[in-house]
Amino acid sequence: MVSLGILILVSAVIVVTSFRRLPGIGVIAALVIIALTIWLRGDGLIRLGFFPPENWGTTVLWSLLLGIAIQLASTLILEPFSDSVTKSRTDHSAFEGLRGNLRNFLFVLLLVWILVAFLEEIIFRGYMMGEIVELIGRSQGALAVNVLVSSILFGLAHWYQGKSGALSTGIVGVLLGILFIASGFNLWLPILTHGFIDTVGLFLIYIDVDKSLKERLKLFG
Repeated sequence: MVSLGILILVSAVIVVTSFRRLPGIGVIAALVIIALTIWLRGDGLIRLGFFPPENWGTTVLWSLLLGIAIQLASTLILEPFSDSVTKSRTDHSAFEGLRGNLRNFLFVLLLVWILVAFLEEIIFRGYMMGEIVELIGRSQGALAVNVLVSSILFGLAHWYQGKSGALSTGIVGVLLGILFIASGFNLWLPILTHGFIDTVGLFLIYIDVDKSLKERLKLFG
């Protein structure tokens, strides 16, 4: 019951701060709660999925390929689909300053790898999915519920990108959750894949082709 209560608290902090367009504060607060929980339990980082993969080279290569594929699919298919379903557009206004600005691009890219790829995966895959496993088990049905719940929360955490952005991000969260399970609950594959997803996405904005790519492939709406 204590674990469930802490999980609910972390989820509430993330969602509320996202709705108030203060996602950074939510991430920091959630990490503080998670760190205190792990420390009080006497758990190590292995509990979050931080243990070496069987092959680093293979893990990096797969994460690169998956990151490129998922981001291109998101730009060309998922975001237009989400725009059509929600009757709104994904809000990328926070990244408009990257267009054609190499200095801003490199700075944000560094922040994304440190503060987004690592920290979000710790929260949504390492902690949340790990806690849900302890609560409901590892049966196929339980794992499906695990991925669904953590992905919904992942999407809601990106509500500052609008309804469309929350939906498309939630779908990406499903893919990252499946990767986490497929890798034996090793966090490195989803961390690296998440980082490469964001790298490709930011690069498309930097070279100013993200909008034109979506317009060229109007499968929805």
